[in-house]
Amino acid sequence: MKAATICFLILFPLFGFSQSVSKNEIPFQLLPSGHLLVKAKIDDVQGNFIFDTGTGVTAFTKKFFDQLKHAKKEDGGYTAFRATGERLDIDLYHVPNFEMGTFKKAEEEVSFIDADFGGIDGIISLKLLEGRPFTIDFEKKVLRLESPASLAIIKKTAKKLSIQLEQSREKSLTIFSYFKINDKLTLQLSLDAGAGKDVYRLNTKYLKALDIDVSDTTQVKKIQKKSEINETFASTIYVTKLKSITASDQPTVLVKDNPVQFVEGLIYDGIIWINWLGKRITFDLEDKALFVER
Repeated sequence: MKAATICFLILFPLFGFSQSVSKNEIPFQLLPSGHLLVKAKIDDVQGNFIFDTGTGVTAFTKKFFDQLKHAKKEDGGYTAFRATGERLDIDLYHVPNFEMGTFKKAEEEVSFIDADFGGIDGIISLKLLEGRPFTIDFEKKVLRLESPASLAIIKKTAKKLSIQLEQSREKSLTIFSYFKINDKLTLQLSLDAGAGKDVYRLNTKYLKALDIDVSDTTQVKKIQKKSEINETFASTIYVTKLKSITASDQPTVLVKDNPVQFVEGLIYDGIIWINWLGKRITFDLEDKALFVER
């Protein structure tokens, strides 16, 4: 997830989660941008965070991080690469008492970014919940922690999408799945809840195979986008449309005639937001699968 995509979020009204929820449910606000905003408390400090399946490491803003009195710095660090290829060298810290709704973890490994997220206190990675099956319920607007019994019920009727885990040194976790592009190419795409609404990005190396002519300005728009972290880093992007993107495992899970961005230097085949997959998406990382209810 790119920080620039959420800079405008300073405009959102901070929320109090007044809806009725069960003890195994964590309410979220679905922002107009497509992002999931959750409340969490770390080291007894409460904040508002984007829950993001495309960010490998949980990262706070420096302003929020500076309030954590018991953060302990590791001697070593971690080098991450954004999807655009931009390198990030970060320090790692252990923080105590991570709470998100009824989910509690005694300690979590995190980092911080000296950037303005427009009123957001940071980004919570999928890694926080890697050991617990859960569902993103877009109808009820909750993250639901699943029990073995409730997970078994979901698996009986939901559509299964196989996923692949990208684990890096047990510090970072993101997920991928295979999709057919225009019924022509089968590509492995990053499933990124933090990408933003209607965001579909592919590597420019697939332009030719998909018969897309970037010189045809009636069909393709070329833009330059600077990094919000390193202003000397810029990406070239070609914006056009694709006929279809279809889950390889489930032919009925697809989108048609959707805008797509082809990004130069992308380190993956592509990145897509996940909200379109279904009204409820259950994550079972142990089974390496998503279970989708449409």
